[in-house]
Amino acid sequence: MSKAIVLTPNKIILLVATSILAGLSICRWRSATKHEERCFSGVGAFVLLVNMKFSSLSYRDTFLDLIKPLCNYVIANESPVGSRRSTMTTLSYQVAISDKNPLVVLLLERYSDKDNGYLNVHKSGGEFLKFREQLKGMQDRGEVQIEGESYLETTLGFV
Repeated sequence: MSKAIVLTPNKIILLVATSILAGLSICRWRSATKHEERCFSGVGAFVLLVNMKFSSLSYRDTFLDLIKPLCNYVIANESPVGSRRSTMTTLSYQVAISDKNPLVVLLLERYSDKDNGYLNVHKSGGEFLKFREQLKGMQDRGEVQIEGESYLETTLGFV
């Protein structure tokens, strides 16, 4: 004959609590694993970092004058903060000047995706094409050296 297991109320509470904690641990582990998969799968924004080094402050200032109309256009027509007719495909478009070398400028560009947000909307726009031609002229004359890199965001961190 087998013995019956008798559980006191305290043992029942302890057993239920242990089961809940074990379940939560498994759920968190599964969630973390899925989060890690998502973080490194490149599902975030398409990012361009363009570094420019100008040969003089006057050339840098010329660049700033040339890019201003493009920045205004992007804000009005491509950004989430633009008008109602905005495509909302350009998430960030920011010019930064180095705090160590005033001849060095960074252009940070973030798009909803590469194919539509960057290639179809931004890169084919009239204001961008006009600006790009002017910047290419500066580059050809040796007024600026340009290096750039593209990235796919992860979900690690925030912008």
